[in-house]
This record gives sequence, structure tokens and C-alpha cells, in this order.
Amino acid sequence: MKRILSVLLIIFMSTIAVSAQKNPNEKMADVKYRRSSLHTILIESDKFPYKDAVINAYNNAPFPDKYNNHNIGEKSFDPNRYGTPTSDTAGYKSIIDSYLKQNKIANKIVAKWFNRQDDGTFSMNLIGERGSYNASEMDVKIAKNSARGVALLADAGEELISNTFVVVSRLYFVSNEIAAAAIRKGAILAANEISNSLLRTVALKAADVAYEKGKEGYSVWTTSYLYRLAWNDSIAAVFYNDLWMDKSNPDPARKEKFDNSGLFHLDYIGYEHSSSLVTFSLKEKRSEEKIVEISTIRNIDAVYAKLQKKYDVFKTKTPLYTGYPITAKIGLKEGLEAGDRYEVLEQVMEDNGKTKYVRKGTIKVEKGQIWDNRFTEGDEKADPKQKIDRTFFDGGKDYYPGMLIRQIK
Repeated sequence: MKRILSVLLIIFMSTIAVSAQKNPNEKMADVKYRRSSLHTILIESDKFPYKDAVINAYNNAPFPDKYNNHNIGEKSFDPNRYGTPTSDTAGYKSIIDSYLKQNKIANKIVAKWFNRQDDGTFSMNLIGERGSYNASEMDVKIAKNSARGVALLADAGEELISNTFVVVSRLYFVSNEIAAAAIRKGAILAANEISNSLLRTVALKAADVAYEKGKEGYSVWTTSYLYRLAWNDSIAAVFYNDLWMDKSNPDPARKEKFDNSGLFHLDYIGYEHSSSLVTFSLKEKRSEEKIVEISTIRNIDAVYAKLQKKYDVFKTKTPLYTGYPITAKIGLKEGLEAGDRYEVLEQVMEDNGKTKYVRKGTIKVEKGQIWDNRFTEGDEKADPKQKIDRTFFDGGKDYYPGMLIRQIK
């Protein structure tokens, strides 16, 4: 049976691949694949220049399209309620940990996964939708505890629930004049130590020139902390056996037990920084607020790209757009560079309903063929020479649209 299904799948996908090769520029329908899920939270900061523009840009930024939006409604928090903020990364992590624990963010994430209702009952509707499972069948399988049901639940846990992430970001926007003034002060002190008057004058002049050049504009800084929902066989067993209930058997005691449960938590993965320079010019046609908005959103995209490159668990899968030539709808926004290597994966379903990914080869990003898909809404500085709307890759053959690629080191 497994062999027959595999043969039929290969024939079907080969037909798609041949069609794409005949017309590689033909637009492909959106591919349904299992994305990781993401909830984002912003740490509220004290006042800083253009704060409203920065916060609005963050709140209105396009959601990362390689993730399912798992927003649970809590978009920001005041760090002062959970400790005394410090400038160091460890200090903020302690505050974030307190916030996540006190507000039971992990419980709320699990509740969203299982469509928890006001009476505490669950369903598999969202899991069925995101994973292409039969939700009604899975509801029944939970009750019957059949072998296939256990496999399907394990697959959903591994493929979907355990790949749920929370990114907590801190944004701040500082004037470059502050840093430039500090550098100038140090340069002047050093210059005054020079005994030769001519050289001292030159050094003082250089300090002033450097200051005038460096003081213009602002810098947007983003520090993002990455967490992952803890979900394994042990946690799943307790959830399905002790906490699960559907609409046919609501139980107030189980509802209260879930509300107070300490079973669920978020594991800390790591953090990354990103910064971008914002300068204003008399020649600039856009408003300063629009410049800040573009810089902020690009900065957020950059820190996500850094997190994905640094931490394997956060790496996304992306479907191939065409198989010949090899292209995908990712680019500079995802931090692509010439020569970056990707593995090409084929999704296979086993007889028991579990999913596995088989590597079919590796490809690399072509030099000079990277799509600039960074945020450019209202950006008159967008590259007018940009003629491609996808990134091209070298390596391998017999790939087809819909196969998945994932970056490798």
C-alpha cells in the first residue's frame, strides 16, 4: 500500500514538474505545507525619539509569512511590572521569564492550538486545518486511543505543536549625536596630549569633522529573545489523559485543572541583535515617520533572519516556486547571501499517517540572482533595476514546485 501511494504521488508531482519546466515563469498556486507557528510580544520601552512611529511600525509590520500566526492577544507588556530593567541581555531575560510564567503564556498557546472554549472544552479543528488532518477523526481517535490515533497525535505534536515559538522583542531608537559626541570627547582628549601644535590642530579638526558626519540621524536597535513551546510524549500523554475534554463531556473540574496546570512551559533558545541607521535629508521626499517605519520593519526582518540562521529549530521550510530553473520566493528579507546552501526535502507520509522528510539533494543561492523583497511600501529608494521576483538557485535536477527547502550550514 505504501509503495502504491508513493508511486501515485511521484506520478502526480512529476506532472506538475513537467508543466513548470515548460513554462517556468507561470505562477504557481500557493503550496499547503506545515509551517512553524509564532507568537510575537513587544517589551514596552521608555520614551525615545519617534517612539510612536517605531511602535506603530512594529504593530503594523507584515507578519512573517513563513510562520502561522499564533497570536494569543497579548502583544506587549510593561517590564517594570516584572522586575527592574537593566541594559544587559540577562537582566531582560529574567524579566521576560517572569512575565511568561506569571501570565501562563504557554497555557494560552496550548489553549489556542486546541480551540479551547469558555467552558474549557477542546477540539482538533485548528490542528486539522494547519496540518491537513481530519479533525473529526482525530477527536474520535483521542477517545478510542487506537494505534493509528496515537500515531496521528504524535505526528501533530511533532510537526505542529512542538514547533511553536514566541519571540519577545525590545525596540529602542537612539540619536547618533550621543555616540558621536562621546567619540568626539575622547578624540579631543587624545588630541590635546599631542605636543606638536600642528599635529594637535589637525587631530582636533579631524575630531570635529568626524563628529559632524557621525551625529546625523538615529539608530534603530532590536533585541529579540526566542522561546519554544515544550511539547513531548510525556506532556502530550498527561494532556490527553487528564486535561482533554470535548463538547460531548464538559467537566468543570478539568477546566479548573487546566487553568491552574503547571504542565506547560516555554524553553529559552537564545537571542539576537539587529540595528539599522536612519538618516534624514533635505532631498528626501518621504516624511521622517515613513523613513522610521521602513527602517524599523527592515530591522525586525533582519533580526528574524539572524535567529533563523543561528538556531536550527527556528529555521523555516520554503516551497520551491519552480523546479526548472530552481527558484523560491525568499530573498534579502530572509538574509540570503550568494552561496548559501539549502537542502531540498520531499514530504512523505508513512502507512501509519506520520510524516517524514527525505532529502533529495542540495542547492545554493546564485550570485546576483537574489530577490530584494525587503519592506519597501512607499519607498522611493527601492531599486529601480530590480527585475526578479524570486531567488534563483544552482544545483541538482528533477526538482518540482512544492518540494521544500531549508537552509543548512
